[in-house]
Amino acid sequence: MVAAMLPWFGFLGDLFLRLIRMVIVPLVFFSIISGVSNLSDIKKLRSIGIKSLLLFFGTAFCAVTIGLIVAHVIQPGVGLTLGEVGGDVAIKELPGIRETILNIFPKNPIESMAQGEMLHIISFSIFIGVALLMLGEKADKMSELIDTASEIMFKITDIVIKTTPYGVFGLMAKATTLFGIKIFGPIFKFILADYLASFIHIAVIYSLVLLIFGKINPIKFYKKAFQPWLVAFSTCSSMATLPVTMRVADEEMGIPKENASFVLPLGATANMNGTSIYFGIIVIFVSQIYGIPLDFKMQAMLVLQATLLSVGCAAVPQVGLLISIALLTGMGLPLDGIALVAGIYRIVDQAHTSTNALGDLVVSTVVASMEGDLDRDKFENGGMFTSEKIAA
Repeated sequence: MVAAMLPWFGFLGDLFLRLIRMVIVPLVFFSIISGVSNLSDIKKLRSIGIKSLLLFFGTAFCAVTIGLIVAHVIQPGVGLTLGEVGGDVAIKELPGIRETILNIFPKNPIESMAQGEMLHIISFSIFIGVALLMLGEKADKMSELIDTASEIMFKITDIVIKTTPYGVFGLMAKATTLFGIKIFGPIFKFILADYLASFIHIAVIYSLVLLIFGKINPIKFYKKAFQPWLVAFSTCSSMATLPVTMRVADEEMGIPKENASFVLPLGATANMNGTSIYFGIIVIFVSQIYGIPLDFKMQAMLVLQATLLSVGCAAVPQVGLLISIALLTGMGLPLDGIALVAGIYRIVDQAHTSTNALGDLVVSTVVASMEGDLDRDKFENGGMFTSEKIAA
């Protein structure tokens, strides 16, 4: 009976993975163009925009690196074997510096889209968005069309995400039937690695950024930022947390509204440090499961690509799960390991989203401080988190 059901379990899982892969390229393509073309305020807030983007990229780079290190220490995939494919997988080698830079840009964008080359898609999308921004009013109709296409992809993604319970059931049922309960040990270690890396990133990287660039007391900052962190942890949605973050930025952090209204919405879509941590861990997790060695050059490529993907990916539910499939595919790694993560992604996504939302507030506060706009009197003496506020 179990043997007869196994192909159907596999069918549900394979269908789910195919639907996810179907939306990745158009979702990333249209959402990045839409995001860049709508940054019209960057002319007025050029200095703020540049500082924000540099901090987004810098903290994302650190996040991926921390995820890699923690995954190597905890080794969540060691001890579980889903298949003997290590010798059959062609791991892409990292070229030299010049070739690496050249490889960011596509020779043929259409071919790159067909092959799912995410770095090519991201760079081409940015060029289109910048061109639309430079054309100004002439490109208004095209910008509206792109925005509509982006909304369409968000809606299609919502439809696909609704199939998650069935797809996860199929993937987990197949994995459990084939490999038994021994899969749950590595899953627990994966969750542990994800939460530990998120804690380290917050405690070390965010604190250093606040101290060095913002001249801000991290302890006082974290006390004030607790409410947005808690809302993000509970909802797993940066967008749902945005109104709370905006209020805290204005009333308790002393960040000017013109600063917060630009940096925080941008960060909600482009600053995904928690997701970056996950990218580093999932790649090591899968490579350990299949016994596929990743040399230093390969991991350097991972840091570069994951950093760009985390800044460029769309702010939609479970985006980390979506983009990690593209990341594994691009690196030539098997996708079966996703089956183990999909079932518990909501648990780790709480760590991702809360880290993301906290990072948005860190960058907004630091940029305001660097610009000399931070109301330090309000920051020092403004209200703290209270149970009455979260109830409100």
